[in-house]
Amino acid sequence: MRALKQVATWHNVTPAMFKNDIAPLAEPAILKGLVSDWPLVKQVTSCTGENPHAWLNMLSDHYVGGSVRMAEIPQSESPQFFYNKARDGFNFTRKVAPFMQFMRVLLQNAELIKAGNNPGAVAIQSAPVVDYFNDLATTHTMALFADKPKPRFWLGNQSTVVAHYDDAENIACVIAGERKITLFAPHQITNLYVGSIEHTPAGAPVSMVDLNNPDFEKFPKFKQALNEALVAQLQPGDALYIPTLWWHHVEALSPINMMMNYWSGGSIAKNSEPVPMDALLLSIMTIRDLPTAQKKAWQAFFNYHIFDFEKPQNQHIPEQLKGILNPLTSQQRAQVKQWLIKQLS
Repeated sequence: MRALKQVATWHNVTPAMFKNDIAPLAEPAILKGLVSDWPLVKQVTSCTGENPHAWLNMLSDHYVGGSVRMAEIPQSESPQFFYNKARDGFNFTRKVAPFMQFMRVLLQNAELIKAGNNPGAVAIQSAPVVDYFNDLATTHTMALFADKPKPRFWLGNQSTVVAHYDDAENIACVIAGERKITLFAPHQITNLYVGSIEHTPAGAPVSMVDLNNPDFEKFPKFKQALNEALVAQLQPGDALYIPTLWWHHVEALSPINMMMNYWSGGSIAKNSEPVPMDALLLSIMTIRDLPTAQKKAWQAFFNYHIFDFEKPQNQHIPEQLKGILNPLTSQQRAQVKQWLIKQLS
């Protein structure tokens, strides 16, 4: 197997550069040093010597109070958030605990990791920054997305989140620790041996292959995915742009790591409009189990009206009769939504 291809790196990224040059490529991009001037990142990079985690004091100072939701992998398991060995549950537990209890476990685990031991892992995952560190939400902002999404943060020990996707654009910003992210294009879904849609470790389906120790006898097509995979090595202050539906396998490599990310669009960003995932679920319900001939017939209709759609194909229809074959107006969107609500009621 060849070495993985590196994700392209961009320097001195501006909103205009991101909008005009980076996002249109629809490929992952390392945005080098994008957030190196964030207060928290500056605090991290200034912590050296005997107390490399002094920056955690800044987090504690900004904490708004209350309990935290955390995930914990026991010492008996590999520090990878995944299914259990029987594949009928998960190898971690979720709990609510005081913030200082989480911090104590986080630091204790970090010392064990530095000593060469496996303590399992503890993490706060995908938590809204405003719910935990309200002041930091106003000083750590993302100008590259026009819709100004709110940040979420990930704080934990050395651990892995296996390959999964988001139905939104994502900019992931490394605050502390080093991260290695391996990415697969959306069309690689056929080679990733994807697990359940409903029963998932964190909401999105995941690849069932152990990327760092793949069983090619059980998962032979995974070799094809690896041949086209991209990898990004990230330091504090770096960010990674992950386009919609790109699979990403995230390894937090340091004893303690922190990341903030911003999701734009899709159901994951709490968009109030219907999103493509809704159409996928509806298609599973209405099309997937039809006879093959009927599925192929519907495939032709979907290709014509959606996937291969071009405006010139409807030129033979008088303009006043095109209706929803034209770009939808807000009124038409509302009408279609109400029709679907009626159909599904």
